Amino acid sequence: MPSFYCPELTEYLKQTILTGDEFHHLTHVLRHKQGDTVKLNSGKGNIARGTIVSIDKKQAVIDINEIQFTKPNSIPFAIAFSLLRNKNDEWLVEKVTELGVKDLFPITTQFSVRNPSINTLSRFRNAALSAIKQCDNPYLPRISEVLALKKAILYIKEKGYTPVVASENVPDMWLDNLKSNVSYCVIIGPEGGFSPDEFIFLKNLGVEEITLSNLILRAETAAIAVAAQMNLKRK
Repeated sequence: MPSFYCPELTEYLKQTILTGDEFHHLTHVLRHKQGDTVKLNSGKGNIARGTIVSIDKKQAVIDINEIQFTKPNSIPFAIAFSLLRNKNDEWLVEKVTELGVKDLFPITTQFSVRNPSINTLSRFRNAALSAIKQCDNPYLPRISEVLALKKAILYIKEKGYTPVVASENVPDMWLDNLKSNVSYCVIIGPEGGFSPDEFIFLKNLGVEEITLSNLILRAETAAIAVAAQMNLKRK
């Protein structure tokens, strides 16, 4: 059962009202009616089940029947990714959200194939929101503004992550070789890879390189590989 986004949802909430896009999806897309049971997702750890008690032209009132809180992972992981063409970066955001990424850092690099538009960030956030509603991830990932690589590295560290870069240069250094009690942000380059100058910059900062596969992966595939391997590492 897909859920509806309800950011005000807490363990003490007894009733809530859906309006706007969530109301439209509830009534016009999924055709829910009074008396139906629905699922709500706060994006902050709470998922609830409730009953629609009334619907009018602009809102639906829902009584909360039960709420379950999921603790956040004590060792979160993040992914930094270069902007991609053909909405592949939106697809990337959706899939790694399904796999539990905590933070996302969109970046631009020397070989990035496009620059951000005025709606890039909102499209990423919409993709993440859609994903948590479909897969019951109780945590909506935070998505930073698009930053150039050098600024992004500093910001990633400010947020408490240790940056590492996905690379083809170290075939024997795998993500699983990293320490297990550290919150990592894996940096994925653009379709053309990082430039030599960027690799020198990262090396001078002490950013480790890791490999994700014996094969060359597309950028969006690399992000999924990171998220999947991080899930295994945290078990």
